[in-house]
Amino acid sequence: MRKCLLAALTAAVSLPLGAALAEDLPREGRFSITYTGVNTSPAKPVPYGKDREAVVGVSLMTAVNDAGSGLLHNMAGRCQVVTLIDRGAKTQEMRAYCVYTDRTGDQVFEEVSTPAPTGLGQPARWVGKWAGGTGKYAGLAGEFEVTNSGNIGTDGIYQAAGKKTGSYRLEK
Repeated sequence: MRKCLLAALTAAVSLPLGAALAEDLPREGRFSITYTGVNTSPAKPVPYGKDREAVVGVSLMTAVNDAGSGLLHNMAGRCQVVTLIDRGAKTQEMRAYCVYTDRTGDQVFEEVSTPAPTGLGQPARWVGKWAGGTGKYAGLAGEFEVTNSGNIGTDGIYQAAGKKTGSYRLEK
């Protein structure tokens, strides 16, 4: 009797959890996502001309959908970021390629860039697009805008927070 009760309780708890993890993403929608990013080991810039430098780094990301569920909710990610700096013009341009992974192992692929040079030390405006995914995110497409706090870290650590807002669709 005790084993049957334990098995029933385990099933009652596991089924909703399994269903929540396997929850399907609606075929299309709008989103607002809060994210953070940190690069604990910023690379030294490499000069590539007079007053010009290039920097490549990796940022560790966290994303939470403001609706409490849906696209990019409670997902961790990594971004490979390329920054081109023009010290003469006091500007920078950035491009990043990211992957976010949910707890079931399904992944979202993202490309973001600054549409124009941004002042050095200023928060950057980014535009992005979904570049597909795996599992429930297969065929993910859409565009979005990104607002960014700029670096709020200290002691040589890059830390930022911001919002991603836009729309998506699943093209499977």
